[in-house]
Amino acid sequence: MTSASHRPGGQQRLQVEWGGTTRTFDADRVVIGREADCDVVVSEPSASRHHVVLQRESGSWVVVDTSSNGTFVRGQRINRLAVPMNPLSLHLGGPAGEAVLVRLVDAPASASRPVPPPHQAAPPPYQPSPGAPDEQWWRNLPPPQLPAGAAPVDAWRPQENVPPGQLAHGHSIVLPQQVAAGRPLSIGREQGNDVVLDDALVSRRHARLDPGGPGRLAVLHDLGSFNGTFVNGHRVQGAVQLAVGAEVIIGNQTFRWDGSQLIASATTHEFTLYADGLTTVVAGGKQLLQSVSFQLKPSSLTAVIGPSGAGKSTLLGALTGLRPATHGRVIWQGHDLYANYDQLRFQIGLVPQQDIQHPQLKVRQALRYAAQLRLPPDTTRQEQDARVLQVADQLQLTSRLDNRIGTELSGGQKKRVSIATELLTAPPLLFLDEPTSGLDPGLDLEVMKQLRSLADGGRVVMVVTHSVLALDVCDNVMVLAPGGRVAYFGPPSGVLAHFRRPSYPEVFDLLDDPNLWQQIPAQPQLAPTTGALPAAAAGVPSPPRQSPGRQLSTMVRRNAAVVVSDRLLLGMLLLLPLVLGGLSRLVPGTYGFSLDESLTCPGKTESIGRGKCKAMQDGEPFGDAIRMVFDQGEARQRLIVLLVAACLMGTAIAIRELVGERPIFRREYAVGLSPGIYFLSKVLVLGSAAFVQGLLVTVIATVGLPGPDGELGTIRLALAIAFLAFTMAVVGLALSALVRSNEQTMPTLVGVIMIQLVLSGSLFGIAGRPVLEQIAWLSPSRWAYAATASTMGLVRGQAPEDEDWIALAGAGHYLMGLGMLGVLCAVAFGLGLWLTSRSATED
Repeated sequence: MTSASHRPGGQQRLQVEWGGTTRTFDADRVVIGREADCDVVVSEPSASRHHVVLQRESGSWVVVDTSSNGTFVRGQRINRLAVPMNPLSLHLGGPAGEAVLVRLVDAPASASRPVPPPHQAAPPPYQPSPGAPDEQWWRNLPPPQLPAGAAPVDAWRPQENVPPGQLAHGHSIVLPQQVAAGRPLSIGREQGNDVVLDDALVSRRHARLDPGGPGRLAVLHDLGSFNGTFVNGHRVQGAVQLAVGAEVIIGNQTFRWDGSQLIASATTHEFTLYADGLTTVVAGGKQLLQSVSFQLKPSSLTAVIGPSGAGKSTLLGALTGLRPATHGRVIWQGHDLYANYDQLRFQIGLVPQQDIQHPQLKVRQALRYAAQLRLPPDTTRQEQDARVLQVADQLQLTSRLDNRIGTELSGGQKKRVSIATELLTAPPLLFLDEPTSGLDPGLDLEVMKQLRSLADGGRVVMVVTHSVLALDVCDNVMVLAPGGRVAYFGPPSGVLAHFRRPSYPEVFDLLDDPNLWQQIPAQPQLAPTTGALPAAAAGVPSPPRQSPGRQLSTMVRRNAAVVVSDRLLLGMLLLLPLVLGGLSRLVPGTYGFSLDESLTCPGKTESIGRGKCKAMQDGEPFGDAIRMVFDQGEARQRLIVLLVAACLMGTAIAIRELVGERPIFRREYAVGLSPGIYFLSKVLVLGSAAFVQGLLVTVIATVGLPGPDGELGTIRLALAIAFLAFTMAVVGLALSALVRSNEQTMPTLVGVIMIQLVLSGSLFGIAGRPVLEQIAWLSPSRWAYAATASTMGLVRGQAPEDEDWIALAGAGHYLMGLGMLGVLCAVAFGLGLWLTSRSATED
């Protein structure tokens, strides 16, 4: 096919760059295609054998499309186009197809240089920049593929209504004159950058583009961005060279490099969600989803209905990537979601069935803390507040920003706050699980109309619901039958006719009929799968996390705000030490925690104290010539009350905390919250509160009464009780991560307190009893009793066989008790951390 005719020197020649090869042609005609006799042989599977012809006409070069699948320039299909002076990027078979860069170059004044033999590839001008990968992995990547038969007729047309914050198709963010200048171009959210992207997921200084120059490829550097820069599906580590046609994703934006510009890519295909053969199989071979295939076009609202157990939540987990399907794939922006989850995760918003905000907080507080956790760490407080106001205005919550979520908002408004939380990062995909559950019909319609408005803004919105009252506002209705099979997918108006039933209740009855599939028409597959699909990944990679210090600061401040805002919890924190300390004052007697005050001498029936008893013995050394008798009843009873109070306060404040916040934590974990930071923040806030409670209850129990004998006796007693309360708060958090529901916390609380009381050794002797003594060592109250008994000298006066060796008097035994209490606290912390991490992904 190569023409042998040449033009004299001095006319413009054609230079073509493709797949790492650059050639300059002097011929009048250049053919591009898959056939071996073409001048430019491409590997694009959707290209025709002779796909496009470039020919010289009246001294100018013209592109003529001769293919069946089309040749595209900036997303638009062309038939005939003059080659401009600027480089022209041709995409074969579709906007995402293989790119061929065409440019005009001046011929030398001398005779034309010999044309190299056809298909002789010159070495690519690859010069790795510092930090660039050693292998040119992007040269071997295939173009994004659609599920077989899934592409709609208008798949490659530019999407007119793009999601908020997205650039229109064909918009270039790099001007040719900037590239021609040859200087590096900074890309980021900050106004001082050469290229400014107003995107919530873009860092202030996100990336840098070195345009290169003649004979050199452009190089893209990631500047340590939080959400990453991706080239052809791979996160850039340091720097990477850009081949012509390379896909670049920054934040929510998708671009293609045509050799001189970064051009926004926003076609119907890229904003269409494809589900291809999703099948989920659990242990025992039970199928929760069976070959579910469909497509959701841009600006569409889809409702998923079906009886309980039909697989609606399983489908949601598969589509969001949180619980990938066993087989099949989800295609978004031309990429397999499971294989490219790291780059696509932040384009997905998920509102679970339970509200994902603390009811104690005000709307403004809740959204502000969510913004601090979700937006890039370099986002300023002013930017966070601006984003909060933006989403609040979008969901008509501006007038409610200072209202408390739990008590001053309606059910529909609470759900809008949860939706607003997801919209902080402007995701183009939004999934909701039962958003109208528990709402009256009026609020149900209000929420669905709000979702309709969000979909009209260019998003793909899917809502799982049991309600059929507002299906008319949807574009599609998907009906799932038991076993996870699609019984219907189409417009709402066709549901009843498809099932041949006059009402939705009768449709739901029919769905439970074993003979369902014989009574309804076959549902056509919208995206048939050709060939076996590989099993999906068993899990998804962890999201990027903000710095531990930033997350911890945010979580501590939010936990403290929740405690202060929760009047019931705050009241319990303040009143419980007063009540329990007051109960300790009901113990009869005036000796307090002192044993010396209760000392009885021979011949005396009442206690007269250590000093008087000693004076009666005519100067004999105290304790040598007489037998001392200590009345431990009062001191021991007061100590038991304090030990129980510390265990109760610490456990009660924490045991409902994690199980009550589990929906919130799971969603925040999915977008980057560290389980360790989350658990540590709870320990710091609630443990500190319990520690202060322990100090306060000890002060109330001892004020006005004799304290423990010896130096600093009361202080040592207070520290041991406070440390026990702190440890039991950690134990309570671990138990809260273990239980499945709030209903399980009360019997667990009672059981824990009883165990601590019995194993402490304060009610009856534990020492010297095999097995029981060793089990008691695992009880925090046992070592707290040892420390306090050592301080009070409770072992004094006991027969050697009755002595509790860990409670002997002296600083050594006191410190041993506190040390072992610290060890148990660390063990409880580790166990609680593991249970918290497990609860993040456990169903």
